[in-house]
Amino acid sequence: MQQIQHIRENKEYLLLRSRILSVMRDFFNQRRYIEADVPVALAFPGQEPYLNPMPLVIHDEKGESHRMYLHTSPEYTLKKMLAAGFERVFSITKCFRDYESFGGNHNPEFTMLEWYSVKTDMFGLMDEMDALFGYLKEKLGNELKGSLSIAKRIRMRDLWFEIIGVDLDDYLESGSLFDLCRDFGFNPSQEESYEDLFYRIFLNKIEPLLKNMGTVFVHHYPVQMAALSKISMNDPRYAERVEVYLEGTELANGFSELTDSKEQLRRLEAEKERRKEMNKETYDIDREFVEAVGLMPESAGIALGVDRLVQYCAACKDIDNVLVLPMSKLTSGL
Repeated sequence: MQQIQHIRENKEYLLLRSRILSVMRDFFNQRRYIEADVPVALAFPGQEPYLNPMPLVIHDEKGESHRMYLHTSPEYTLKKMLAAGFERVFSITKCFRDYESFGGNHNPEFTMLEWYSVKTDMFGLMDEMDALFGYLKEKLGNELKGSLSIAKRIRMRDLWFEIIGVDLDDYLESGSLFDLCRDFGFNPSQEESYEDLFYRIFLNKIEPLLKNMGTVFVHHYPVQMAALSKISMNDPRYAERVEVYLEGTELANGFSELTDSKEQLRRLEAEKERRKEMNKETYDIDREFVEAVGLMPESAGIALGVDRLVQYCAACKDIDNVLVLPMSKLTSGL
């Protein structure tokens, strides 16, 4: 009865979740987005060094096995749709990431809202995110416990200077950032990447103070952390990447999208090599995805954690409260 009891105890949160999902769909439908019903099993997962896809084996009618992976994001599929001529697409889908904690603000199975639009950029995404928050407030009103205020927009460089008094422009190489980590009392190893060093400082010295800043859009990340975003034309030391925080909790991650297939392949190969260095499983690169990137028009896209948004809107301390059956309940007693 433990699972039924969980559902019963969290009924009001689950009803709010349903209404939030309905309002989200209304928002994108009114803006003439097409909802994509994407596959969750892929032959080629993403190469991100810090994500762990869940493998599965599927058998066809002849009994032949096919190794697949549950997607960590619908990004690859949605970008193939852009390459095929779709201009405004969104998906609300289940995603899966292994080796995640059970509870708090994590669950290995989670719901992601991801959307892409052509002829826009990272700044257009921020405008649309503000509009989405405003629409949720308009339609749900007092049902929402979180404020979903108009976001403060701040460059990563300015955020570092505002909070820790450091000019990030001086720390855009691994060597200087390594020394800065030691100055802050950390004990980094020589094997750590620029991103590892960056997050040592960001997660410990900066992110905790975002809790007092409400809704924040942090944009323009160092180029070493470009991921799938394009490089800023105004300052090629930085990439057009934005992350959204609600009172210190990371909610969404978006880009002005890279549309250079050669550069995309280079980055994927570098990520694959980084996975090797970290003794993680490596995967073949999805060549059709690389081709799709080169066929995409100028566009921007963002992925938003729905469960975390509902958790914030419901003022819940634990993400389990807004999930019908979280992993902690599904595995209890096994």
